[in-house]
Amino acid sequence: MKLKKMALPLIIMLLVGCANDRTSSNSTTSLPSSDSTTTSIEEPTSESSSSSSEEQSTSDDSSDSSMPEPTGYYASISNSLEGNNLLAALRSLNSSKRKRTIGYKNFGQYYPITDGDPTNSNNIISFYSGTSVKFSGSFSGSVNREHVWPNSRGGNYVEADIHMPRPTITSENGSRGNSFYVEGMKSSSNGWDPAMESFGKEKYRGISARIIFYCVVASSNLSLVDTNNDSTGNNTMGKLSDLLSWNLRYGIDSTENQRNEAIASDAIQGNRNPFIDHPEYACKIWGNYNSNTRSVCGL
Repeated sequence: MKLKKMALPLIIMLLVGCANDRTSSNSTTSLPSSDSTTTSIEEPTSESSSSSSEEQSTSDDSSDSSMPEPTGYYASISNSLEGNNLLAALRSLNSSKRKRTIGYKNFGQYYPITDGDPTNSNNIISFYSGTSVKFSGSFSGSVNREHVWPNSRGGNYVEADIHMPRPTITSENGSRGNSFYVEGMKSSSNGWDPAMESFGKEKYRGISARIIFYCVVASSNLSLVDTNNDSTGNNTMGKLSDLLSWNLRYGIDSTENQRNEAIASDAIQGNRNPFIDHPEYACKIWGNYNSNTRSVCGL
């Protein structure tokens, strides 16, 4: 009888121990492995992050669309150059590389190459909205030519150069007039911002800025000012501090690379927009214009 009383606690202890072992084993197998933990906290991909805002989307496009520098094209441009010296060197380079200008009336023949929709050979990509629109080569329909540097402000000096005029849906082209590019504005006298239009995309701020910079390289008759407006007879464009800011904030777009590569071919003009290949040139040339531009460029 005494043995039975002594054995009973021992049996109970053994049973409890086995139960604890089973519980411990089940707890261990139910925990996620180190691999599954890593997966559960994986950061969003750049693709999912890019959809959160237009500016982020532009930045992602920039990194995806980066192109290697063309071999030897900028060999004559020293990294130490800045200001008017750099501008003069780029003008000399542009003059030596540009074999011809296409001519305003002939753009319809080349826009399917420079601005064609890569996913639809019958369409081109319209400036400011990025809309894919059918284009037959004629400007009598829904597409015309946007003077990024308005003719009334000296754009006629670069009108024949296909780097400047862009194909645009006719109904969208009339909203700007000959306004300067000024952030947050939608007025003929105080400036115009493509992002302020219902059809406009923010990335065209940066694209427009780099075309404006190119125009000053392409013609010594043109210059930039840091104001919202100016007399048309001065052949100026602006607003310089906003253009410099847009150039920094909005990375190179795939449509810019497509145009630059196409225009640089011997079949079109043979020259490049240096501000697509080297956006940093803009601040090196105009960054010291005034306190606003120095602030934008971090000088």
